[in-house]
Amino acid sequence: MSRPSVILLIGLLVCSAPAAAEVLSGREFQNLLAGGPEGTTIVFQGGTDKLFFSATLKNKLRTSPELGPDFIKQKILRSTVAEGVFISTSIENGKPRMVSGIAGIAADNDSGHGILTLLQTFPDDTSLKAFERRDRLYAVVIVEDAPSGVVCRKSQWERLFALKGDPKMATVPCEFLVGNAITPSAAP
Repeated sequence: MSRPSVILLIGLLVCSAPAAAEVLSGREFQNLLAGGPEGTTIVFQGGTDKLFFSATLKNKLRTSPELGPDFIKQKILRSTVAEGVFISTSIENGKPRMVSGIAGIAADNDSGHGILTLLQTFPDDTSLKAFERRDRLYAVVIVEDAPSGVVCRKSQWERLFALKGDPKMATVPCEFLVGNAITPSAAP
């Protein structure tokens, strides 16, 4: 897949998540996840599915010149209001799964609602060319303030190059914890 195709594909993914009433805006989502200087962990229903996001921590990719701190805003979606790193852990088919990488909180151009886009990265992602050459997982999360409390709409992890249509979203209760509740002593 060519460079413009990968970047366009990611941008379409972020914009394709449907909006619902009382969805947090991009800035509201940014403020929610910026609850502490260490970052925030979203714990999804059941507690076995967790997502840690930090706008202040850096991974190898976020310190590279081509793929640095504003990579998502400059190359994928101009309405990105915050970028950072993430670690996601879950149990799938009885087996633990961990995915880490870069993330961006964007404000949808039409509705203004906030979308957290998660994009898997690898240690060999040292240049834009290397980044675009390899397929990777992606997922999106939207937070809603529902009458029953805060809920998250999240997609399953999907292969970026296999994208067909909008991501499949599931709505689940979620809570937010200040700090890293996944790997407290390690950075992504």
